[in-house]
Amino acid sequence: MNKKYQAEELISKYHQGVASPEERLLVEQWFLIDLEQSHILPSAEAVKKADQKISSNIQAHIQGQATDKKIYKLWPRIAAAAAVLLIVGLGVFFYTSYYAPRHLEGSAAMRDLLANDIKPGSNKAYLVLSNGKRLSLTDAANGAIAKEAGVEITKTADGQVIYSSQPLAPSGRDAAGREGALNTIETPRGGQYQIRLPDGSKVWLNAASKLIYPVSFIGRGQREVTLSGEAYFEVAKDKQHPFYVKSAGQVVEVLGTHFNISSYPDEADVKTTLLEGSVKVNDAILKPGQQATLQANKIKVTEVNTDYAVAWKDGSFVFNSENLESIMNQISRWYNVSVVYEDPSLKKETFFGTISKYENVSKVLNMLERTDVARFTINGNTIKITKNK
Repeated sequence: MNKKYQAEELISKYHQGVASPEERLLVEQWFLIDLEQSHILPSAEAVKKADQKISSNIQAHIQGQATDKKIYKLWPRIAAAAAVLLIVGLGVFFYTSYYAPRHLEGSAAMRDLLANDIKPGSNKAYLVLSNGKRLSLTDAANGAIAKEAGVEITKTADGQVIYSSQPLAPSGRDAAGREGALNTIETPRGGQYQIRLPDGSKVWLNAASKLIYPVSFIGRGQREVTLSGEAYFEVAKDKQHPFYVKSAGQVVEVLGTHFNISSYPDEADVKTTLLEGSVKVNDAILKPGQQATLQANKIKVTEVNTDYAVAWKDGSFVFNSENLESIMNQISRWYNVSVVYEDPSLKKETFFGTISKYENVSKVLNMLERTDVARFTINGNTIKITKNK
């Protein structure tokens, strides 16, 4: 197939919203390669102005494409693709593993990173039963792994734990046991896991996280769980039994919805992001597309691009004007490494970028190095960050 025709077809799919994630990324990179080579990164104010201008003109541009049958040069269409990229708020992205220049593997900096590379995390977790027994879900065979108070606990091949209620015993002993029994699922650094709670709600746990929940919600007036770390929730609808998530300094109340909570002890803020439905965070009501940030016992509600908040669940690191300290906290938890800063001021440097979290750490660090702000070295299980001179 003619290369020019391939490009035209790909951009057309992008505009129609039917391009695959890989195809969308490629179109976006065509524009960004030119931008990156110019060594110009727009300021936040410039991006805002561009967004406003593009928003007012993009519809007319697309309609013009629909009626004009001439063959367009590639650049105007790339610019249109970039306009869509700005409108959805993805910002300016650096190269990713899908379009990284091949010669970088030959550079001295990249050779050093590759020589001490670290693999990404995977599905790892521990299940603590109500009797205190601790099970490694990584080592447990697929199938039934435990039974408590008439509830069967099953591990699936795709990295999930599922709770299934069984018929109550005639004596009623199971019912009494169910009301008080609590389980805990913990992901270590370098681990993640998915669980389906007894009410059918689904929870995705990020690395270094812990969820405490009842073995059964039967006999309880409400559904209540406690979170430390980060998790994405898809709560089963049950208007008669509200669902509560307790985390550091806040309580999230829902009836049935999709949302993400990030509540790590080493992060200053607790962030709750709503994707669907409605939730109450302490006294604040969120609508879809809003994020509640808890800091110093005060909640601030803002409009956000929810894709950023759940990128970890979908297999990516996405940094949107994020400071290096926060970025390295994520890398530290997922790759199970410690981080040392030669110059603490580097923690405040901000970055834009996206890359698969299933790449080895060398590729993630190499993406950050392309900004020429800092240099990264790997020594055993430690990443050292030095200021670029």
